[in-house]
Amino acid sequence: IQMLVALKPIYDAVGIERINVTTYQSVSGAGKAGIDELAGQTAKLLNGYPAETNTFSQQIAFNCIPQIDQFMDNGYTKEEMKMVWETQKIFNDPSIMVNPTCVRVPVFYGHAEAVHVETRAPIDAEQVMDMLEQTDGIELFRGADFPTQVRDAGGKDHV
Repeated sequence: IQMLVALKPIYDAVGIERINVTTYQSVSGAGKAGIDELAGQTAKLLNGYPAETNTFSQQIAFNCIPQIDQFMDNGYTKEEMKMVWETQKIFNDPSIMVNPTCVRVPVFYGHAEAVHVETRAPIDAEQVMDMLEQTDGIELFRGADFPTQVRDAGGKDHV
């Protein structure tokens, strides 16, 4: 999963106790059906017609849906639990607490994540940024600049 590329150097340096993460996942994550549904709903709504819902549990055009996959007995969705299971598996550390929220957003391509990390040992933001700048596959934005799907994600593999 995307966030683990960025979290690996932090985990290696000081350990990670807890990860609070919210994902903003584009409709392409649901395949062609998701892309077609967003396009179709948008066209209908902009032309004064009601939107039909087939792929998603609710209207996706001009809306955010805080549900990706089915809800499980513990209150998380299967997509959210995959983040917990995959993080613990990839880091080989079942003690990492992961608190995920996965939201489907009305964007055609490109996922985004907001990640808050609690480390096991102290580390300051400047040290983290220095580590991330030296890590392959990561592009760091400093100051008031920030990445967006349209400008920064298309045709690139970095996190």
